[in-house]
Amino acid sequence: MLELLALSPILKGLILLTVAGISFPITGVYLLRLNLLPLRFMLMHGAILGGAVALAFSWNPFVTTITLNLLFVLFMTKASRSLRKDAGYMSSFFMVISISLAFILVYRFNVQAKDTLSLLWGSLYTSTWEEVVAVIVFSSLLILFQLFYYRKLQAFFFDREIAYTSGVNERFLYYAIVLLTALTVAMAMKIIGALLLDALLLLPALIATFHAKSLRGVLVWSSLWGGLFAVGGFFLALVFDIPASSAIAVLASIVFLVILIVRRK
Repeated sequence: MLELLALSPILKGLILLTVAGISFPITGVYLLRLNLLPLRFMLMHGAILGGAVALAFSWNPFVTTITLNLLFVLFMTKASRSLRKDAGYMSSFFMVISISLAFILVYRFNVQAKDTLSLLWGSLYTSTWEEVVAVIVFSSLLILFQLFYYRKLQAFFFDREIAYTSGVNERFLYYAIVLLTALTVAMAMKIIGALLLDALLLLPALIATFHAKSLRGVLVWSSLWGGLFAVGGFFLALVFDIPASSAIAVLASIVFLVILIVRRK
């Protein structure tokens, strides 16, 4: 086990999962509080389009995916506010158009579909040190944002209209939350893939809501659960020689079911 950790790809994977497991569940709390669950599906489709664009034009997939998802989020939030439509309506539109464009690029530029769809299961052990640093910096900014705006976010989640009349810039907070979520989803897809990213984003936040009594408690416990699932899943993957993303998802699902059964009893 120790000799495996001496290998650079394994060490980078452990660092990525530890940092992501602690910080990424914060955006899972945001998604649950604002009922923005359809947003992550739009971002998944946007990431597939970003992968197709990057492979077609030989660009950096990580940067391309993040940039494209940020543009999608900006257009979606702007359109939903100007048209006075729920964000779920607009995210459905972007889901359809992004996957359609992705298939066009795959066909016209003879892109291998398996390379584009690799985003669905992630590439933890192929990350570069630059990407590791990028995730660490982003995670630090995410935690600092939560700490600095905690009281305003508390009012914002309670009632956006009341928060606005109390002097809280709810438009800024909404845009900031959506942008942070977009970046989180893009990075989580790189680490564990689109199909299993909810194991890091949503399951820790859901489990935290079972026993936490306040917003602060939900945030703290979601980070603790996320870190536990990430690190525990990583070592389970090494022991049983299975994908780390699958190990994390299984571990988080087992804990979720156990706590749910205990609560019912």
